[in-house]
Amino acid sequence: MPASWLRAVFRQWPLLLVLAVIAVGTVIVADNHFRRGTSIIAGGICLAVVLRAVLPSGVAGLLKVRSRAIDLLTLGFLGAGTLIASLIVPPPS
Repeated sequence: MPASWLRAVFRQWPLLLVLAVIAVGTVIVADNHFRRGTSIIAGGICLAVVLRAVLPSGVAGLLKVRSRAIDLLTLGFLGAGTLIASLIVPPPS
């Protein structure tokens, strides 16, 4: 692997961090812990909101899709909706 490719990947650390949290949540959901895993996924999305809000556009990398306001609103609604869904869905009986 060329060093330039590795540098390009590690420059995307905000997205990699968010995806790692979401992957952990997905594994927990797959292990039959729906509420806990989905809450972690929502936390990962909320982490994306925080990172997009505080990081400059040059550092945010692939978390920057549109304008900051649109990104924050979209991710905020997605994170809140996921969290609400994880709390509303009843546990299996």
